[in-house]
Amino acid sequence: MSAAAERAALARIGANLIAMAGERGDRRARSVGGDRRPVPPATGFADIAAAPVWLQSPREELTRLALRAALIAMAPALAASIDGGWLRELAALTGEGALDHAIALAPSIPDGGIAAVPVDATKALGFDVLRAALPPALHRYLDWAPGGEAPCPPAVAAVSIRNALAVLPDEPA
Repeated sequence: MSAAAERAALARIGANLIAMAGERGDRRARSVGGDRRPVPPATGFADIAAAPVWLQSPREELTRLALRAALIAMAPALAASIDGGWLRELAALTGEGALDHAIALAPSIPDGGIAAVPVDATKALGFDVLRAALPPALHRYLDWAPGGEAPCPPAVAAVSIRNALAVLPDEPA
């Protein structure tokens, strides 16, 4: 690939990431509203080149990915749960196929996965999982998404995202 083609590819990735992050006004509104999360360093060409393809997806797709990643990250807790109400609510939120897929993966999740969260915290947990797989300089592209305080080990994040990207048997490719 020529240098010009590499620059063009990086420019396309950068444009996708900027579009994903939202307007600059979103960032300004969060700061005025009291959101004082640390701002990561500016994104450089090396960071953009390292951005995973999934980060460039539309917000709706990223939200579905985050929900699946959350289920997979807490799969050992799901598999051990006898709380039918909680499991039904998770299935309603994410789809029964996604829940079954996560439970089937429970033995393969490193370090026993992460602790289970209430249904209303599942989306935030999922975005925490996605952030755990990104270098800090790329976190800003998920500032629009909810976040929690759940630490996710990078190994759990990597396995969760890789499996969340798989097409489920009951979904179109």
